Amino acid sequence: MDNPSALSDATFYHYKLIRKIALRPESKYSYMATALLVVSALYLIYGWIGLVYTVVGVVLMLLVHALVLRITVRRVDKLSEKRWTFRRDWPWIGPLPILDTQLSLFRRLHFHLFLVGCCIAGLFYPWAHSSLVIAMVYWHLWLLTPRIKLLLSLRRERGDGVVRLESKEVSYYHQ
Repeated sequence: MDNPSALSDATFYHYKLIRKIALRPESKYSYMATALLVVSALYLIYGWIGLVYTVVGVVLMLLVHALVLRITVRRVDKLSEKRWTFRRDWPWIGPLPILDTQLSLFRRLHFHLFLVGCCIAGLFYPWAHSSLVIAMVYWHLWLLTPRIKLLLSLRRERGDGVVRLESKEVSYYHQ
């Protein structure tokens, strides 16, 4: 049964850890504090309607993020579609990879997401209440802030590496 040539021809992929970026708890708490600060500011400026539109804005932006990422992943890399799901662990809130993903794919998807999210919020500008537009733009940027910070810290790394997002750290591997 055990064929020695089959055992010697087996391919094993070894990834070397290049960088490990620790996510400090202070930054997570300040990230959440900014959300509470903006919600409070919208409530103080616009009253209850500001609070309602804040909730509507976060729901709309989460839906936009999920839809844009699903369409883009399906178009760009069909095989990695099952690796993405909705995450709720700080600071990774929204649709993100649950398994390792290539850095180049992560960059491309978030570039598209940034542009399309800004355009969607801009589409609401002529017709929507100003608190809804402010909330949509804020929640879009708030959801993307940890990802943009990660991409800026990995900007000098090669795109064919692999990124692993965890709740306490981010690991970047290379073959």
